[in-house]
Amino acid sequence: MSNLRIALRLTAVAVLLLTAQAARADRADRALLLQAFQKAGQSERSAEPKVELLDEIIEKIAARHIDARSTHPLAEKAAAVIAAKPTSLEDGFAAATAELTHVLDPHTAYLPPGEWKDMQVSVSGKFSGVGMELSMKDKKVMVVSPIDGSPAEAAGIKTDDQVMAVDGTSVEGQTLTQVVTRIRGPVGQDVRLLMRRPDGKEREVTITRDIIRLHPVKGRLEGDVAVVRVSQFSGGVSAMLRLELMGLEKQAAFGLKGVVLDLRRNPGGLLDEAVRMADLFLGAVPIVSTKAREAGDSEDRTGRAGEILPGLPMVVLIDGGSASASEIVAGALKDNKRATLVGQKSYGKGSVQVLQDVSEGGIRVTIARYFRPSQQPVDGIGITPDIDVAPAETGDPQLDRALAVVRGK
Repeated sequence: MSNLRIALRLTAVAVLLLTAQAARADRADRALLLQAFQKAGQSERSAEPKVELLDEIIEKIAARHIDARSTHPLAEKAAAVIAAKPTSLEDGFAAATAELTHVLDPHTAYLPPGEWKDMQVSVSGKFSGVGMELSMKDKKVMVVSPIDGSPAEAAGIKTDDQVMAVDGTSVEGQTLTQVVTRIRGPVGQDVRLLMRRPDGKEREVTITRDIIRLHPVKGRLEGDVAVVRVSQFSGGVSAMLRLELMGLEKQAAFGLKGVVLDLRRNPGGLLDEAVRMADLFLGAVPIVSTKAREAGDSEDRTGRAGEILPGLPMVVLIDGGSASASEIVAGALKDNKRATLVGQKSYGKGSVQVLQDVSEGGIRVTIARYFRPSQQPVDGIGITPDIDVAPAETGDPQLDRALAVVRGK
């Protein structure tokens, strides 16, 4: 028998062994989860659908998550939480999925059908709610930023506010998904939120839920300087920015003398849109590197398009609400010496998520972390501006400083 045939047979045997091992591991995971539900007081028949769904969630997370290597450790963690005390089927399932988020990272989560639908719709630029981006930090539900023009912004919700209670019930011990689900609801209905400011002061606000329509790009002229606010990296936003800048250039009586790109309170969005936006102002230079679990899935993204408005002085405004895609753009423009950053340190979300269907709802999974062109990490660190300027109760000193920098003052 030739060496090639021997090699092929050995490969086939190895594949069969791996497949058999995976099947045994899957059966073991299901048995573990089923036993946990039974310890919590559920019958095998009633628990089986949740076991199937939980097993599917664990399998799909383990297949792609940047730090996960196998399903069994995740199944063990989920089972331990379920079996810890007698509970309802729904509460046990919710506790198990919350534990997966706790074990892995704050951005990996199971999304029930309603929230899954909202998540898919939101990237298109229209959804219902109160209009604020939330994140979990040190087991606290924190506001990344309110959305421009949203009911949350009108109610005075600000970056770094903490959600303490929803409709009079504390959020302590709840997952981010559970809190978001409680805040969301039918359009036109009120929700009461107890909020805590960074200085410790608490206040209760009543907000009426509404349809949130994103208008992610808004520009204006400040004399001969284009000031463009980008509030969200939804689909098509980079093309909108290009059109806005071209329009402002035509409006400027004697041409533009500079650009201020305002990414404050922008919680991020689509990675590809961030790359395209940075590419508008850069040539063929590095924009961002993504590093995944498998080396073959890692990627270096480089600019391709010709730079628009070449040579014009540029400032990017950032603050603690600038996260994710905003940090990709700010980091690329800073590291390539194309723009000066003004404002305050950004949020520090340097990870990449994908959305994936499961049989009921979907999952959001962290598959990579990204690094600036300088190879500095962003996750948990943020980006420090070149010029630190604190906000004020009245006026906009950050924008004032940005305009002065662009004009060379």
